[in-house]
Order: sequence, then structure tokens, then C-alpha cells
Amino acid sequence: MKLLMLINAKSGMKNSKAHLLDAIDIFCRNGYTVTTYVTQSKNDAEEYLLKNRTKYDVVCVFGGDGTMNEVSNALMRKEYKPLLGYFPSGTMNDFGSNFDLGNDPKVIAERIVQMNEKPFDVGLFNDRYFNYVAAFGAMCDVPFTTDRSAKEALGNIAYMLEGISHLPDIKKIPVKYSINGKDYKRNVLFGLIYSGNRVAGMELEDKKRAPVDDGKFNVLIVDYIPSIFEISDLFSYLLQKNQLIHRYQTDHITLEFEDDDVIWTLDGEEAKTENRKADIKIINKALRLLA
Repeated sequence: MKLLMLINAKSGMKNSKAHLLDAIDIFCRNGYTVTTYVTQSKNDAEEYLLKNRTKYDVVCVFGGDGTMNEVSNALMRKEYKPLLGYFPSGTMNDFGSNFDLGNDPKVIAERIVQMNEKPFDVGLFNDRYFNYVAAFGAMCDVPFTTDRSAKEALGNIAYMLEGISHLPDIKKIPVKYSINGKDYKRNVLFGLIYSGNRVAGMELEDKKRAPVDDGKFNVLIVDYIPSIFEISDLFSYLLQKNQLIHRYQTDHITLEFEDDDVIWTLDGEEAKTENRKADIKIINKALRLLA
């Protein structure tokens, strides 16, 4: 078995690379031929795999959810799709939580060599793929505007501090969206289209009721609130019923905006709409993770 260890050395906390060699040793002891590649820049993981994916039976990602996003985009654009392994080393690691991966590379490597395949759905946002969330609106730019050195030093706290600094800039987003055969028009604070149970470190669903392989998105649309203090309270009520929060399940949603500057994030990475429109659909059991 030929295995690629794809490493984003800039991802996550400073100590997140501990025991990486132990994981590689486990692979070698179990008969894998291991190649390592350290990414050099943004999108390097995607570009490397577009050229080299057929050389490997298994691609293991050592990085954050953004690195995993690059890998999925490379594999979804080609017919050959090797099996995946994931060593979450980012700040939030929402995607890995769906598979109870934890953060011990030795434990994850031992699970990978057991070759238990777990398929998962992949979303398509216009022409860009995502693994677990497409989000727009209030503070959705926090993952990619937060300083990298702060994330390495402070972890989740860096996101919290950055988010607080964005509160005065929050504005309403007029949007029309179509879902499950119905049309809606609202002024929105933010929207989440997600697979699995966790976004931005918040568990929004019971994990048993939020599988990553059922061919459905969970959709959460939150009405605009002008008060900063009410916004702060609202985030603590996302799991409860509230007239400002609209929930759906679907395999397809389209959205149309009045403004050009709506900020989107796909798995924590910046994205933009095309002609103010977003067409989002799900591809059932598109990729396979060893976990």
C-alpha cells in the first residue's frame, strides 16, 4: 500500500505536530510505503494532488479543516479517489469531530491501518466543493481574518477575540432563497448550510441525528437583529427553538443576494458568490475516510 502523508506544518497550535513520526512509524510497521509532502503555500495541497493522486492508495492529511478542503477539491475533480486519513491539527477541527478522531496521531494511525472505510457527503457551492459547512454573514470571515500567529499561540481564544472585534460591523443581508420547493425572502444575520453536528466549535446537532452520509444538509438561517447585545444572546440559543431561527433539511438550496459583498466561508476558507447567487447541493457518500 502506498500512502501519502500530506503535512501542513503551519496549521494549528505550536505543539500539534508532536508524535507525527510515531504515526509514520506505525504505517511503516504495517507494510505501508510512506511518502511525505509538506505544503509550501495556500492551495499547494490541492495542486499537488491534482498531479500526483494516482500514485497513492491512501492520502493522509495532517492539517486543519482548510487543508482537508483543498484535498477534497482535488479528489472530487478527478475520477480516481484514493482513501483518506485525517490527522486534525487545526484550531477548530470541526470536521474531524464527526468521526471522533481526537488529536493523538498514534491513535489515529492505528485506526487508519484497520482500513475501516467511512463514506461521507461532500457539498458543492457553485463550482467549489466543501466537506462540512458553507456559511455566510455575521463573523463568517473570522476563520480567515484571524492572524495565524495568534491562532498558533492562543487557539480558539484567537477566534473569539477576532469575533468580538467584528461585532460593530455586522449588518443585515437581504436574501431570497429556495429550498424544498418553497421560496423565502428575509433580512438575515447569518446562514449555515452544514453536514454533521459541529460548526465553529459549537455542537448544533445531536451527533446521532446528524450523520455525514445521509445525503442531506442541515440549514440554519438566522434573522437580522440590530442590537449587538441581542446578537450575543442569540448565539447561546442556537440549539433551542426561537422565532428568529429557521431550520431545514435538504439536498439543495439556492440563494440570491442584493449585494455583491456577502462574505462566505467554506470549511473556514474564503469563498465568493457568482453574480450574487449561490447554488449549493450535496453529493452523497462522495469520499471515503479511514477512521
